[in-house]
Amino acid sequence: MNEFDHFVKKTLKIKYYGRYVDDFILIHQGKNYLKSLIPIMTQYLSEYLKLKLHPNKIYLQHYTKGVKYLGTIILPHRIYIGNRTKGNFYAAIQEQNELIRTRKPDKEELAYFASLVNSYLGIFKHYRTFNIRKKFIKKEISAWWWNYFYVTKSLDKIVLK
Repeated sequence: MNEFDHFVKKTLKIKYYGRYVDDFILIHQGKNYLKSLIPIMTQYLSEYLKLKLHPNKIYLQHYTKGVKYLGTIILPHRIYIGNRTKGNFYAAIQEQNELIRTRKPDKEELAYFASLVNSYLGIFKHYRTFNIRKKFIKKEISAWWWNYFYVTKSLDKIVLK
């Protein structure tokens, strides 16, 4: 357990939390208790980690509404890919489809397309997204790309032919 984990679990008495780089969520049943932690967290982050809590990025809401975190919506017993993440993937695919409609891609563009698609598929495969991946791959990616790539059976990666 690192120093931040120890602080959250032992000092703040938070059983459920998540963190990644400079993003974190705290889950607790008491709204007032969470509010009371804001100045404590502000001081700890400033003093020990040299970080600052953004005042407009503190959200308190009931768990049944879900928690937006790292491109997902976390609900009790399930996690969904966020609409923004799906929208960003869709927009990236459409931009690349425009490229291939106008000319033959070079090696760098093929490598970029593979890394772009595989990064999203890599995120998506951690959640129940098989049907979403199937839709994006079969309906959104231009058929021209399949002259250069094929997709794995599990629909979690495209590979250069």
